[in-house]
Amino acid sequence: MELILYGVLALLGVFALLFCIAAIHAVRLKAPPPQPKPFTVGVHDIDAQKHASRLSRMIQVPSVSERGNPDQTKILQMHACLEALYPKIHNTMEKTNLDGALLFKWKGSNPAAGKPILLMSHMDVVEAVGKWKYPPFSGTIAEGKIWGRGTVDTKGALCAILEAAEYLIEQGFTPQRDVYIASSCNEEITGDGAVKTVEYLFQKGIQLELVMDEGGAVMGGMLGAEASSAMVGVVEKGRANVRFTAHSHGGHASIPFKHNPFARLAHLIDRVETKPPFKKKINPTVRRMYAAMCPHMSFLYRLFLGNLWLFGAILPPILSRMGGQAAALIQSTCVFTMAQGSHGANVIPETASVTANIRFAQHEPMQPTLGKLEKLSHKNHIDMEMITGYDCCPEADTKSYAYKKVVHQIRDTFGEIPIVPYVMLAGTDSRHYTKICNCVLRFVPLTFSESQQKSAHAVNENLNVDSLARAVVYYVDLIKTYGEPLS
Repeated sequence: MELILYGVLALLGVFALLFCIAAIHAVRLKAPPPQPKPFTVGVHDIDAQKHASRLSRMIQVPSVSERGNPDQTKILQMHACLEALYPKIHNTMEKTNLDGALLFKWKGSNPAAGKPILLMSHMDVVEAVGKWKYPPFSGTIAEGKIWGRGTVDTKGALCAILEAAEYLIEQGFTPQRDVYIASSCNEEITGDGAVKTVEYLFQKGIQLELVMDEGGAVMGGMLGAEASSAMVGVVEKGRANVRFTAHSHGGHASIPFKHNPFARLAHLIDRVETKPPFKKKINPTVRRMYAAMCPHMSFLYRLFLGNLWLFGAILPPILSRMGGQAAALIQSTCVFTMAQGSHGANVIPETASVTANIRFAQHEPMQPTLGKLEKLSHKNHIDMEMITGYDCCPEADTKSYAYKKVVHQIRDTFGEIPIVPYVMLAGTDSRHYTKICNCVLRFVPLTFSESQQKSAHAVNENLNVDSLARAVVYYVDLIKTYGEPLS
């Protein structure tokens, strides 16, 4: 008995020692306060109001993409708007129209300078419903902001890219290497604009050194950080829509029977919701994300996330129970979003189905994830069918010059702020470009408040005038200096 007691005390002592080491490390991990760079309107003769007025005109074109509607009238109006706003781009660059998606090629002066870079942002938007402070397609400039559908997602970024290019052409600048600007016309409906653009470049044998698309931005309060951080998406989760179908002989609701289709589907839904079958893991990408954010978090976050060597085994179950973003980062997710059964309230359906949206984690990609769901479906005599889907894409090469240049430019434009490589939970057009580029990043140099970030796809979407102007500065400097040695 005494030996057991001594053993327990020894284990407690070891744990206490390890905990003290972790606590000391958490204290030492705290970084000095960030030193953001104040933005001065007038850098590079940037005219903030001119940029805002052009974005306003872009917002006034309601380029809403709709599933099942091939009409491109609004997209063609958007093309005409861009041609009117940016005549120098259209006169200087080679433009290719790929069934509504636009690709501009800015030919470099020195083909031997290196592989091209590509900046991209889609031109289509989602519908605007609800009660808005200003009409959603008015492009109203008020309160130091541009208001309207697409300011955040993602005409704001598209405007900044085009403004930078138009400005540089006005200044007589020509890049050394080729620079491409791409804009899909149907990203919001998971359309094929980006697919056709990538295939066009692939057929021409073009490999890109850098691709930058929507995703992260400079945002405050991300994942518990106490400072505004530049969130640079280096990978995104895979995605699938899957239909689960249950069959029976049907019948009248007045004579029920057990295990009818909806009962079996409900059992499956409850099982996946209450006990997700997916592997919980803090994978290497998430580890790097936490390592970048920890120094700027509160002590409790630094204690646990900054000492994964000690707490790494117990954190995944805890994070999964927290739900939301914390859980989605460490596992595949399955959310049931649609249901269909009989057409009468008193009819037990012969066939009933539910559809789920599934996001695949890097450590448990498409096949293992679907395999687990198929096993659960089989137990409940449910058929499973993938409607659409794609697997996890490769992670961006964070050791490449392209990534380091983007990071360097963030510091040059925004100052000493946290720069966080992160896993993007949503999907973007950029995943298609991993076929021709090993450094595909999801970052726009815009500054969003929490409310502005949440306004994408919601009411009162808006962007600060100064945020747009600073993004123009970022793109100007990135294009001008890309390829130069990093200081």
